[in-house]
Amino acid sequence: MTRSEFMWGLANALAGLPQSEISRITEYYDEIFNEAIDEGKTEEEVCASLGSPEDIAERVRAEMAFVRAEQKPDAKSMNAVLLVIIGLFALPIGIPIAIALVSVMFGLFVAALAVVFAFGAAVVAVGIAGLACMVGGVLTCVAGGPWFGIALFGTALILFGLSILGGVGSYSLIRAMLRGIVRLCRSMYNGVSERLKGRKQA
Repeated sequence: MTRSEFMWGLANALAGLPQSEISRITEYYDEIFNEAIDEGKTEEEVCASLGSPEDIAERVRAEMAFVRAEQKPDAKSMNAVLLVIIGLFALPIGIPIAIALVSVMFGLFVAALAVVFAFGAAVVAVGIAGLACMVGGVLTCVAGGPWFGIALFGTALILFGLSILGGVGSYSLIRAMLRGIVRLCRSMYNGVSERLKGRKQA
């Protein structure tokens, strides 16, 4: 494969990405060619060392999916990460690894949900306790015990505040956990990709 064939194939394989991203990537590989040729390597040797344009484009798309999921771990970005991992099923040698990765991702996601659910249940319980204190404060004031009623009102406000803080905390907690899951999957995927690349070259 020549340099022009490689660059054309890479640009074609990256089709669908923003043009600025395609330009950045093709310029990067163009520089690799320039440096390698200055060192005395042929275009064919450089192409062989880089791998196929399709494999490079696949790794680029995977990296972009992982980066998006780390920056904004929502349902859409997490689905994109899952699709990247499932893409390993397309390779016969990648099937057992893909199964393991999906299992790890699913297990970690369930564990994260369990932690957040437990934390959320505690937050709801504190909110209910605050509501109970408020109702108790009203009844106590009506029954003729204003000071104790005021104390219950104060307790209710504190519990409501803790409940709100807990709600914000649980939201931050699940985002942090999802980012951690994405980083772990990204690391594992990169390791698998390098191993598969080595097998192909062998």
